[in-house]
Amino acid sequence: MQQRKSRYEDLRRSVIAKITRATLDLNAVVMPDFFLDHVSTFGFDARKLVRRLLSVASRGGGEIPDVQQSLEVGGNAAICTLALAKLGATVQPMMKTDALGLLLMRYFYGGSRVNLDRIKLTGSLTPTTILEVQRRGGSTNIMLGDSSHVRPFSFEDLDPQDLDAIKRSHYVCVFNWLYNEKGTDLSHKVFQYCHENSRAVTFFDAADPTPRTNELSELNRKFLTRGLIDFWGLNEHEALIFARLYKRNLKFHGGSSVLEAGKILSTNTGAKVYLHTAGYSASIRDVDVVVVPTFSAKPRRGTGAGDSWNAAIMVADRLGLSEEERLLFANAVAGRYVSNPNRVYSTLGETVEFLKDPTVRLKRV
Repeated sequence: MQQRKSRYEDLRRSVIAKITRATLDLNAVVMPDFFLDHVSTFGFDARKLVRRLLSVASRGGGEIPDVQQSLEVGGNAAICTLALAKLGATVQPMMKTDALGLLLMRYFYGGSRVNLDRIKLTGSLTPTTILEVQRRGGSTNIMLGDSSHVRPFSFEDLDPQDLDAIKRSHYVCVFNWLYNEKGTDLSHKVFQYCHENSRAVTFFDAADPTPRTNELSELNRKFLTRGLIDFWGLNEHEALIFARLYKRNLKFHGGSSVLEAGKILSTNTGAKVYLHTAGYSASIRDVDVVVVPTFSAKPRRGTGAGDSWNAAIMVADRLGLSEEERLLFANAVAGRYVSNPNRVYSTLGETVEFLKDPTVRLKRV
């Protein structure tokens, strides 16, 4: 145990040294989802929230006071855009919204390295209500979404200027297949275009596919097995669902089954699988697995951690960090985000300060 602890301490020092002297040159295209999140943060668990709601309803209505409220950027692509820009990347989001949505984008992304020239005013602003409640010493979120106003985003929505930007990017990311009716078409055609016309690394994060499990076979046939995904970001729940496309009887038996799911996905799709969980993260290429524990900082929110973690993986890859270093760096970026009292994203310098903090310890895997 002491030997492993020492190894992680050496790894931590290595990441600090490399990030401290790093100069980042990263250009990313990120698509397609942008939402407006209305976040309500409760200092108690879901059971107490339900009791409070029922109590208010039973007396004919009223208020639950002292609930922290905020309006935030929502959507996997939109949050990853913020996290990338804060780390020093230049980002071109390709998303649909309306005139109000573009005004909000200019507010949220103002002063950052985000180029909004490729935003399309052919969609609508889609708000999501997020209830953040306490759970087992941390927090989790309940999202109340309305997908009826989400406009499908397909490859045909991209114009020649979009394709030119894709060709010149280092990373091209397609997120949130869940909410995009044409997500299979978009992912397939964009990544195929990348492989045929650029050197961009393709990054895929489907989000939780549970509501569309009946469409996973088609997604697999038309896209997943085409060898077009370079990096695939998932949490443990998503990994198990997708892995059952190839091994139907796969059961959850703790961390070992999650890592097995990652191996199954990598060997069947050709992707490098990047897994993030509350206790550890992993990089998986075929049967080669690298695991690094997460940090023990107390989580204060349940949304956005995976998206900031994805952004950090791209930054770490661009900086040439080793697989262990990438995972530790991404864990630090996500750990600082979820443990911060305010919803803020990390710069490289702030991530270094987080890693230097002796009170921030790694969990035991």
